[in-house]
Amino acid sequence: MKIALIVNRTKQDTEEYKALILQELAARNASVLLLPNRDYKRESLEGADCIITLGGDGTILRTAGVLRGLPIPILGINTGHLGFLTEVSGREGIAGAVEAVCSGGYYRDVRSMLHAKVFRGDRELASGIALNEILLSRRRGISILRFRILCDGQELSPYSADGIIISTPTGSTAYNLSAGGPVVSPTAPVYVLTPICAHSLNNRPVIMDDDKQMEIRVESSAQLLAFDGERSFALRAGDSVRIEKAEEQTILVKLHRGSFLKKLREKMAGV
Repeated sequence: MKIALIVNRTKQDTEEYKALILQELAARNASVLLLPNRDYKRESLEGADCIITLGGDGTILRTAGVLRGLPIPILGINTGHLGFLTEVSGREGIAGAVEAVCSGGYYRDVRSMLHAKVFRGDRELASGIALNEILLSRRRGISILRFRILCDGQELSPYSADGIIISTPTGSTAYNLSAGGPVVSPTAPVYVLTPICAHSLNNRPVIMDDDKQMEIRVESSAQLLAFDGERSFALRAGDSVRIEKAEEQTILVKLHRGSFLKKLREKMAGV
């Protein structure tokens, strides 16, 4: 059994948690590849049976971005506030989680991702994938963004807003929720379009089937496109962004069924 352990050293109690995890893995004769939170390559993860991330949801998002569909399950151990993606919180859960990973006694929770390509005319400028969301936002000093959205070639609506979030079901509890978007069951075959501070009452969140291709046509300059809050690209008027369900998926380790509803209840209650 080979385990990749990715550690976010900026989080509180990281060293103590890491020592506990390494102790439990050593007791089960697992080989360990220890990696930092950033600056590692996809090739480093090849051959791992499982990845354990120590940090928060952001650590999992970065790991999913590096994996780019490699079918390696990720177990998130949380050292901060409540996370929707991390499965374990607190020291007392570490031993049981490591045992489940090493024995195969866990559920594989497969999550969909989004894929986007940026075009300037006929030329492809950039592309990327996201587990949570793709965000179109305004740069500092710009008062309003204008863009049009098409679904399978048919126009949905012209938008005037501070930005728009295109969210997976997984990401519906992240920035999408903060912007007033709906919470979606994490395995639902949909994605969500949620405008940020829309300047028209007609611009409402929309839930779309995930077999549709979305196109955002940019009508004002100084816009930024970001993937899971990490990689970003500057856009200008005339650019277009084509978004669809990605072929890649992310596999999360779940120790119990129904944990999403429990976490949602705790989040809504402010636990």
